[in-house]
This record gives sequence, structure tokens and C-alpha cells, in this order.
Amino acid sequence: MRLLILNRFPLASVYYRAWIPNHELWMLTQPSSVPRDGVPDADGYAGIEVLDEYAAPRTELRAQHLHELVQFDGVVAMSEFDLIRAARLRHAWRLDGQQMSEVLPYRDKMLMKTVLRRAGVSVAEHAALDGVADLLAFIEQVGFPVVVKPRRGASSIGVRVLEAPDDVTDLLGPGSPLAGDAPPDMLVEQFVPNEMYNVDGIVVDAKERVCWPSATTSCLGFTERDHLLAATLDPGDPVRVPLQDLVRAALVALPTRPTSIFHAEVFRSTDGRLILNEIGCRIGGAKVRDVVQLGFGVDLVEWYVREEYGGGASFRPPVVPRIQSGYGLLPPREGTVTRVPDACALPGVAVYEPRARVGDTLAGPSSSIDAMAAVAVVGASREMVTSRLRVAASWLESEIEVVAP
Repeated sequence: MRLLILNRFPLASVYYRAWIPNHELWMLTQPSSVPRDGVPDADGYAGIEVLDEYAAPRTELRAQHLHELVQFDGVVAMSEFDLIRAARLRHAWRLDGQQMSEVLPYRDKMLMKTVLRRAGVSVAEHAALDGVADLLAFIEQVGFPVVVKPRRGASSIGVRVLEAPDDVTDLLGPGSPLAGDAPPDMLVEQFVPNEMYNVDGIVVDAKERVCWPSATTSCLGFTERDHLLAATLDPGDPVRVPLQDLVRAALVALPTRPTSIFHAEVFRSTDGRLILNEIGCRIGGAKVRDVVQLGFGVDLVEWYVREEYGGGASFRPPVVPRIQSGYGLLPPREGTVTRVPDACALPGVAVYEPRARVGDTLAGPSSSIDAMAAVAVVGASREMVTSRLRVAASWLESEIEVVAP
């Protein structure tokens, strides 16, 4: 088979040649995925192209030109931002794999919540937002606060919480997403005061093989420069099974493929109700991949690729995590980086990833997963993991030096 890989992951973290060795592999990727010293050894690939404007539609144009020469048999896409473009290419080339009808209910939050509500899965009150009248009518119906977000967004980019009429006025000023005549593809929903959880896992042969929740801090905390921390739940946590059951119901309601990674966000409201915020058919961001690998001993990305394109995998993960794990992200501070530690030897830190280098000029965080450093830790319990994450976050704050402009 000839496979086209659309890649946004660091090349050092995806071993497609080892996972699917018997196929002809071509890759289109972005500059940020490539190490600073250039593209690594490309043996085993028929071609790797680094596109400066990878996010632009020109990538699909380049894919079309390659297909005329190569005649691809499949398209591999692991990033949330590549799922729709991959589905479009499969449709145009009449290829098997995830189609648009299977992607959209996972990417379009309005469509997702409509499908889930019809299936009896609890979601927040919501409405399509095409103009000012829609926004005012919804606020009249549910009251403040409300949340405005892109229907196909990710990582909390473009999400606004409106708490009062002045916030509405600010939203509708210059640069508003509701400006112009084109539909803005926005959604408005009732704000739910909550504790937040993620549920991550994989479906293989139409059976859920890993499904485990983590408690997280607010994804919107990046606007306040808060650390993003997440820790897997202990097996005996009373909310663990209800969270798993809610996500399983969502997987049944949505067009989940026989092999699929999933990442869900769930709110627990102040009255104890579990409300599904959203769910994606892809690996979670931040350090979710590391957390699952530390806890269950499997790489979900590798498992998925082997199952879909490499003839199957032999992974047999435990039913519950072999150890509790979690991650922490340190949001960037404005200024020039003058010191970054090379290593982190704190107890329980299994992965340390500095994302800023000395000499870099940083702006503030632009998304919930924007970070100048990240860690993944392990511990005997959620409490221990959370404690270690807080210690690591405090250490990073003190050890990474940024000189303000």
C-alpha cells in the first residue's frame, strides 16, 4: 500500500516506519515537527516534505498533486486539525477510512451535542450562533454567564465566557467573529460551574480497550496564566465508573469507527450531575499520550496506527492503571528566555519536556495547551500525583527565567 501521512507531531515521537513497515510511506509535515538540526534520517520513506504553510489549504493541493503521481491507497491523520482534510482527500480519491460523515459529529460541537442529546447523553443547554439576535435570545433564555466558542475549535482557542452585558459589548466590537455576512460557525452554551474531567482511551475491533478518567484544572485557566494540571483517578474513586459510563454512551451515540482513539471532556456540576462537554476521535493534547502510556503501558497513537494500517497490534493493557499518572503544563510568560533547566530530577517526574529555549522570545499563552515546559509524573495515588505536579510546577516557575520586555 502507498500511504500519505499528514503529520503535526514531532517526528521524534512518531515511528511510522516501525509501526507500518511494509508500506510505501509519504509524509507532509510542518516545520515545528522537525528538529532544529533538520529532518531526521528519512530511510524507509518514499518522501518527506516540510511545508512552511502546512495549516493552509495548499497542503491539500500538494496532496492532490502527489496523488496524481503516486496513487495513494490510504491517508493517515492523527491530529484533530487534520481529520477533516484527511476525510476530504479520502472522499476525493475514493479510499477507505474515516469519512466526513464520521468526522463531523466529532469535530462540529453543535452537531455533536445535537446527536448526543437525542441519544439521552447529558449536555449543556446550547444553540447555534449565527448573529447578534441568536446571542441575545439565548442569554434571555438561560441568563448569564454563557460560553461562546467555535463549532470546530480546539484547545480552548477562541472560547469566551460572557458574564455581563459589558462582555457582550466587547465581543461584538471590532474583530468580532459575528461580523460580516458569512456564517461564523459559532456555538453559544450555558456556563456550567464545575469540576472538570477528561476521559481517554481507545476502541479496537469495536470494543473499548482503555477508558480512564483524569481530574483536570480548568482549560480556560490559561487566560489567567494558571498551570494546567491533570491526574488520573484512583480505581476506587466513586465518580470513576459514572464517568466511564457517560463516555461509553457517547461513543455508542456517535459514529465511532471500529478502531478509534477518544478524548472526552466532562463537567461535574455543583449539584453532582455529569455533563459531557465534548468528545474527540483523536488523542488528547497536552501530555495525555504520556499519561496513558505511563499508566497502562501502551502508546495509543502506535496502537491505533498498527491496527488501522500495520496488520494489528498485540497490546494487552491492564483493566486499571498499573500506576497513577498525570501531567502539568507551565504557561509561557512574556519576555526573553534566559535560563531553562536541562533536566528535572524531582521525585516521580517521568517525563520532562522543555518547550522554550534560551534566547526565545515568548508571548503569553494562546491556548489551553500552550506551554514553555511540561512534565508527566507518576505516583501511588491521585493525591500523590497531584502533590508532585504542584511541586514540579513551582520548581519550573523558579528555574525557568524569563526577562520581561
